[in-house]
Amino acid sequence: MPEDRRQFDRLQLSEDAFAIDHADGAQLGRVAQASGGGFLIYPATPLAVGKLAVGNRLRISIQEPGSMAVNTLDVEVRYRQGEALGVQFVSSQNAT
Repeated sequence: MPEDRRQFDRLQLSEDAFAIDHADGAQLGRVAQASGGGFLIYPATPLAVGKLAVGNRLRISIQEPGSMAVNTLDVEVRYRQGEALGVQFVSSQNAT
C-alpha cells in the first residue's frame, strides 16, 4: 500500500463554503477541501478562473453562510486539478 506523504490531512467543507476576492468582492467559487497548507476552489465563472491563474497571489475571504463564519487569508494559486484549483496559504507580506 502506498504511503500517504501529505503534510496535512484534507477536510471536506460544507457545500455552502465559498471564496470571495477581497479586492473587489467578486465570488471566486466553492471551497471544497481545506488543510493546514491551503484548500481547493471550484471556480464559479470564467472570470474567476482568470483571477485564479496558477502563480497569482491574492487575498480572499472564505464565507460559510450557515455558520456566519468569515475568514480572510492571503493565498497563492499553486496548481490546477481538473476543474479545481489548489491554493496555498502565504504570508500577508508576500501577497499582492
